[in-house]
Amino acid sequence: MPKQRRAPRPVVPTVRRLHGAGVAAAWGAPELLAPFSDRPRTALDGPEAEVWYGAHPRNPSSVEDAEGRRPVTELDVAEQPPVLVKLLAAGAPLSIQVHPDDLAAQHGFAAEEAAGVALDAPERRFLDSSGKPELIRALGPMRMLCGFRPAAATRALLSMLAPDGTDLLLEALSHGDSGLGAAVKGILHADDVTSAVLLAAVRDGALDVVARADAVDGAPVDGALLRLARLALDLQERFPGDRATLVALLLDDVDLAPGESLAVAPGTPHAYLAGVGVEVMAPSDNVLRAGMTVKHVDVESFLDILDASETGAPRVGSIARRVDGTGWRRIITPSDAYVVDEAEVDGVLLVEREGSSPAIVLCVEGEVVVRAQDGDEVELRPGGAALLDGSIVPVEVRGRGTVLHATRIRRAAPDPTSA
Repeated sequence: MPKQRRAPRPVVPTVRRLHGAGVAAAWGAPELLAPFSDRPRTALDGPEAEVWYGAHPRNPSSVEDAEGRRPVTELDVAEQPPVLVKLLAAGAPLSIQVHPDDLAAQHGFAAEEAAGVALDAPERRFLDSSGKPELIRALGPMRMLCGFRPAAATRALLSMLAPDGTDLLLEALSHGDSGLGAAVKGILHADDVTSAVLLAAVRDGALDVVARADAVDGAPVDGALLRLARLALDLQERFPGDRATLVALLLDDVDLAPGESLAVAPGTPHAYLAGVGVEVMAPSDNVLRAGMTVKHVDVESFLDILDASETGAPRVGSIARRVDGTGWRRIITPSDAYVVDEAEVDGVLLVEREGSSPAIVLCVEGEVVVRAQDGDEVELRPGGAALLDGSIVPVEVRGRGTVLHATRIRRAAPDPTSA
């Protein structure tokens, strides 16, 4: 009997175009996404707020090659990107939220699966079994709340903003940074009467601060106090009666310039206020919200995941990957769920691939061509992305522009027989 020949394995293109998938949200700012137009536009039910590049099943991107265009989730698992990249444009504040780590996500996901809570149920808390550490890199000016302001600084500001009616907060903050968790819990667990008193005290104090600042012949008002007062009034106007607007006042109020980055670890409370940036994260959509949203709020899950042990916004920098300082720079983050390199291309730049994992190359400025040594290539303008396979075939970027390269390094499991 003649030996049957196996069908040849299909050749996986080294470089393929990756089309982002849009997401609508009430807080979206389509005008901020307009410059990132190298992608198909889809009909959405509201303002475009995000564009996802990745294989998350809730909103998968599509991939295009010689066989046509199809969802990236139809590729073999080994060909799918191991990270999720998003463009995000906020024209209004997002929810106060935290993300779980892997262990909390695994436990929460398993518990809800066992309880029969459907994935599309509004009350579903854990949509994925993995954690969600993430990086935000500003593409334009951004403002966000991230991490806690030191307790002493917040207590001083609140004492000037609303010295009467905020005793609950001032007492918790008098214990220093160790009291931050208690302050958040006190706000979110307060009864309706106490909550109303807190909100009214902050509103009245903020109105007074702003009025003094606007007075023609008034005394100068501390800049940080005025910023806090205006934030308090804006949030209360947008989310009337929402006690999470008080939690917002405990967080570090951060301005990011284009090119600056923050690493948001699991448990870190945060909320985007305005601006456009690119996020890189583990491919997870686990978000636990305390308020300031029309989406599902779960205060107890938020408090369970909240990490109040650190203060300050977690800013991160980058280091050159070459001694001469040319080429790629790696953004340094505490997570191994993703690695991100960035580069300003002016000519030809070799992609420093580490092999074994697919990767996403996103153009955020200029025009470039991503080309593999085997001939596969994709032209990109801002908002355009390419999916690289997990091989070590050389790939280069040609042209002039700014690009990000995101992947996850799959490390070999340790040999149990080794000493």
